[in-house]
Amino acid sequence: MLEQGELLVLTDDKEYAVVSSIMFEDKNYVYLVDTDKYKDYKICEFHGETLEEVVDSDLFRLLVIKFNKDLKENLTKIVND
Repeated sequence: MLEQGELLVLTDDKEYAVVSSIMFEDKNYVYLVDTDKYKDYKICEFHGETLEEVVDSDLFRLLVIKFNKDLKENLTKIVND
């Protein structure tokens, strides 16, 4: 599983930071953001050593909601601790 803050260079030769990582339906998904401009982001399924970008629009929308919920929960924990 990739950890928040890890840096990866993808096949497009851009560096991405792992913003969040979640498990959904027994699969590991990661939310990545381009470290250069912070405008390019990707949601990918992580298979051991490979990343596969999520292209299914319904799954993508569902994962965005789950990542948003996860990030809000983590922020709440940080603020309350």
